Amino acid sequence: MFDDWLTQETQKTFWLLLLLLLPAAVALVWLTAVQPAAGWWWGLLILALGGLSAALLLARLLHKKAASGQRHATALYQLEQLAQAILREPVENGDLPALLNRHVPHIFPKGWVEIRLLPDSVLYAQGESWIPLDNDQWESLLAREGFPWTVPGLPEAVESGFGKRALVIPIQGKQAENVGGIYLMRNGTDDVWEWETSAQSLAALVTADLLRAQQIEEALAAQAEAYEKEIYEQAYQTEMTAMMAEYEKVSQELAIAKKVQTTFLPADLPEIAGWQLAVTLEPAREMSGDFYDFIALPNGRIGLVIADVADKGMGAALYMALSRTLIRTFAPTFDTAPEQVLQAANQRVLSETSSDLFVTVFYAILDPASGLLTYCNAGHNPPFLYSANGGGMKTLTRTAIPVGVLPETVWEQGSVAMQPGDLLVMYTDGVTEAEDEFAVFFGEERLKAVATANLGRSVDIIESKVVTAVLDFVGDAPQFDDITLMLLARDG
Repeated sequence: MFDDWLTQETQKTFWLLLLLLLPAAVALVWLTAVQPAAGWWWGLLILALGGLSAALLLARLLHKKAASGQRHATALYQLEQLAQAILREPVENGDLPALLNRHVPHIFPKGWVEIRLLPDSVLYAQGESWIPLDNDQWESLLAREGFPWTVPGLPEAVESGFGKRALVIPIQGKQAENVGGIYLMRNGTDDVWEWETSAQSLAALVTADLLRAQQIEEALAAQAEAYEKEIYEQAYQTEMTAMMAEYEKVSQELAIAKKVQTTFLPADLPEIAGWQLAVTLEPAREMSGDFYDFIALPNGRIGLVIADVADKGMGAALYMALSRTLIRTFAPTFDTAPEQVLQAANQRVLSETSSDLFVTVFYAILDPASGLLTYCNAGHNPPFLYSANGGGMKTLTRTAIPVGVLPETVWEQGSVAMQPGDLLVMYTDGVTEAEDEFAVFFGEERLKAVATANLGRSVDIIESKVVTAVLDFVGDAPQFDDITLMLLARDG
């Protein structure tokens, strides 16, 4: 209320001073013509009033900037709190609507919000005199392509003082189909697109919770069926069934973990004029927590993420989802400082979880126009930068420890200028630590040799050559870790 009053009073005072300046200016012109000696007094008066008007206008702009920053920080904090609450919530007794009711009002203050699962399950709703969209409207909205996008706002909400446009964000299911969505409207003339990042992060958290609950329910049903058969079998068969049930349980958990991992991976590669980009993730039999991401940043910059959670199974999958959400939410705030993004994510992870997990991350910010690559290597395998002008190969070594280890540590960044023809090879330890039947590692030297032998070729060809070399080396030996590779090259 005080912020609103301050803004309104500042506006009134500003316009009043402008009204005073107009007759004063007319008087100054007249006095200068009739009595030149008296004109400078009026000039001083107008100068003072003009300075005061400018000061009030500057104060109003600074006030709006501070308020916007405060709202953004609050939304980030609440998203992190919600992610932690979902992680702590027991699957069998989880209450997602209650968690949304606790956190969403702070993420979208004074907004018109509806979070719906098709056909008619409303997980959360807010807004003065709120009324739901009917089922046909929801099905029509979510049948469209090209999310996110805006549509004309609900007439009843517009009449209540909300803006004329509504933002729609999908909630996806196991097969990447739209199973629900988030419908947002803002007060007055506020731009609803400012809520896009928060809304997409919220939709991702809801998707992760739904997938976890659905897969656990299916696993429990399978176990119940196995147990029902078990009681009618002989003692030997009973023991074998119990062993199979345990194996099935582990397999189900790994299947859930892989599904969560797949859900959070980008569907498409970004197109960057003058650059080539390729990425692959060959999943292992046991999901290990590898992930990568691309984040659109202001002024045409793009964030590149490759990371590896130090564990396997469902715990690694949920930790991966949390880490990705934190990096994506802090990236727009520190859009030129990758070390501050990872430092902020590290602080949140350590303050809000008691897990023994951690994640190694290589996060880089690329300016495509200049070729400047600013990065923070948080305990990750060092990427290799190959120079096309005879400069050899440079290793982008670690500038920080992994995320989730220590609260107080030094976070630093590095930077390199990528010239036309240069190639950057990023990877996880699933590449260099891939083992053959004699437990021999593929190693960095073999990776460097394949990359060097194919310099100057397209990144798609280099990617294929590296993956083929690793798989041929492993042969029939079991693959225990994901093989993740990302290549970035500047056109020559």
